[in-house]
Parts: sequence; structure tokens; C-alpha cells
Amino acid sequence: MTDLATKPLLTQLDDAHLPIFAVRLTDWLIADLNKSEEPVADFTKSRAKALLLAAGVVDDPTMHDFARLVAGGSTAVRIALHDLLTETGLAENEEVAALLTASTAISNSDTTVSWLSLSIAAHAWKSGYPLYQLDPASPPGEYSPAGQLVKRAATFLRHQIQRSATERDKLGKKLAYAPGDGTPNLETMADGQPIAPVPPHFRPPIPVNYPEVARETLQINESEQQPAQSNVTRNAPLTITSDDIPGESQQPVRMPEIRIRADQVPARRQSPPSQPRPQPNRSSSGNLGTAVRQRFRRDKEPLRSTKLRVIVQDVQDGPGLYGIQVQVRCQGIKAHVAGTTNRDGVFLCELPVRVHSGLTYDVDVTWPRDLGGEVERKSVTLNVDRTEFKLPFFRRLS
Repeated sequence: MTDLATKPLLTQLDDAHLPIFAVRLTDWLIADLNKSEEPVADFTKSRAKALLLAAGVVDDPTMHDFARLVAGGSTAVRIALHDLLTETGLAENEEVAALLTASTAISNSDTTVSWLSLSIAAHAWKSGYPLYQLDPASPPGEYSPAGQLVKRAATFLRHQIQRSATERDKLGKKLAYAPGDGTPNLETMADGQPIAPVPPHFRPPIPVNYPEVARETLQINESEQQPAQSNVTRNAPLTITSDDIPGESQQPVRMPEIRIRADQVPARRQSPPSQPRPQPNRSSSGNLGTAVRQRFRRDKEPLRSTKLRVIVQDVQDGPGLYGIQVQVRCQGIKAHVAGTTNRDGVFLCELPVRVHSGLTYDVDVTWPRDLGGEVERKSVTLNVDRTEFKLPFFRRLS
């Protein structure tokens, strides 16, 4: 692995300096993101833990498992730092690289790493979100920018404990400390003679063997006897006589004709006549349109088609719900239109309406059992002034 997050860990940081770098990185992030013109509360470990629990993105057993993992050995600490630097983009920051280099020359006994604060601060740095606005007393919403960065910080914690021991060992070998790959400093560099400048045309002092001055050359001795060449043995030529060719009297052998009698053919077993399969009763927009036109044709008012887009969401202006049953009816007409929403939570149908007075339709949405299992109905009056109408359904406001 040669990415920017792995290279400093392999070349500069040993197991003893990993916690030192993590502590200094946490202090640098908090000092950068938790400053304001007004006095603000310190972003401590207890504040980060309370924020994760209040947001409902992680529980106590997960925190205990993560704390036991990073306390068990330096391999888990090295992998956790690698994942955090890679996910948040801190590996490409020049100040972080300088902070990492400076951590190699520090020997500090206080190396207690606040991983919860570090995880939240790193993801807040990626999103450019100030830490003093993260208040456990009023946790952020799930789909807000603050809620998303808190959720990513919790995902980072769960990802560390979900990794198997085999994967952790393989990744630990790739991220192992390699002191020989680092750049030597002035004290470790070997003393050498200065290299003299060379002219533009310089012939390198590489030994070359020229054929005209070679020690062992090819020599020809005229008195040397050459081995006699063996003659090629030839066999008799291949000839074909008239005796080898078959005569005209010899005819090809013909086999008797193959005939199949009627008694040799097995009787075919007649299959019973296939019965038509019953089709389920499914209502379509064509059946409802036909029924509406037959119902209102006596009014002598022309009908036109318009579209109704039913949008089903969990929260207002949130993501759509997939597979929700929708049924559209018109009062006094037995036919209806039914179907389910697509992956965007949308059910689209085309309905006939009267040109001058419009037409009212009843829309029923059946919520699934985990959302209550109720049937919610809304009525909407369609007209030809617009080509498409939108009717939203949602369970809660926020």
C-alpha cells in the first residue's frame, strides 16, 4: 500500500509514538474547530460520548468493544488511525504531516487517546462543521449535516470492531513500522567525498570489452581434419501399377432399403386440452377511464386526461418509501386504479377529468405494519388547467 495515509505510518511512526500522534491530532482538531468569539464549552470525551448516545447512533456495548480493541494492542491503534486519516482526508493535509513528523521526536507519558472525540472531530473537520454547535442537550436531526457527521463517526467505530482477526492481521502487516524506508537525517548520513562537476561530454569509467583487443579470439586451423559428411540414403521410388487399381466390375455394396410400417410407430399419447388459467382481478387506468366516461357521458361535457403523481414519504420533503400500496377511486364508480410506489416513493397514473367542472378522486394509501398499518385517504379535485397534479403523503413532519 502506497497511499498517503499509510506511508507516514510505515516510515516514521513506531508503536510507542502512535498514541502521541493521536493525542496531538485530537488537540489540533479541537483547537481548530472549537473556537468562537464567545466562550464555548470544551469538547471533552464525556461530551462526545453523550452526543453519540443522545443521537442514537451507537450504544454502550459498541463503545466498550471498541475501547477494549484499541487497548489490546498497537495493531488496532495503527489500523484505526489509518482508516480515520483515509476516510476524512486528513492524510493529504500538510499540517497533519508536519504534526506527524514532530510527534516522532516527543516522548510523553500522557498518551491517553480520546477516540470518541477524535472520531467526531475528524469527521467534523471533513465537513467543515464547528464543534461548539454539537450540543448533547439538543442532538442534531438524522438528515442534518451535523447528524450525518455524527453518524459517520459512529460507523467508523462499528467498522473497527466488525473487522475479523484475519483481516486485522493482514492489514497490520501492510501497515507495520519500517524504519529503514525513512529518509536519513544529517546525523545518519554517511560521510562521502564530494562529487566533482563533470563536463557536458563525459565518458563514464565503465569497463568495455572490444573485440579487436579481446584475449580469446576465434582462430582457424587449415590442417585440422573435418569429419566426413554422411551420404543421404534413398529408398526406391513409389509407383502405382494397374493391378493396384480396382476393376470396373467391382461395384459398391448397397444395403437394403429401410422401411417403417405403421405397426412399428408407437401410438401418441394425447395430452388433455389446456384450460385457461384464471387471471387475477387487476384494475387498470383503462378500466377506470372507461367507467368514468360511461358514467359522465350523459352530461354531454367533454373529458380530457391529466396525470396524478402520488408521493409517499416518511417525513415531509424526505426520501420516498418503496412498495407502498396506493388505490385511486372515484365516488359512484366501482372501478379503481391500484399499484405500489417505485423506489422514489412515487405512484403515477393518468385519469380522465371533465373540461369545465373537473372531477374529484379519492386516494387511499395503506401504510405497512411497522408504520401503523392504517389506511390514509385524501381527496383531490383534478382539472384540465394543469397537466399533472402532485399529492404528498407523509407519516410525520420532521
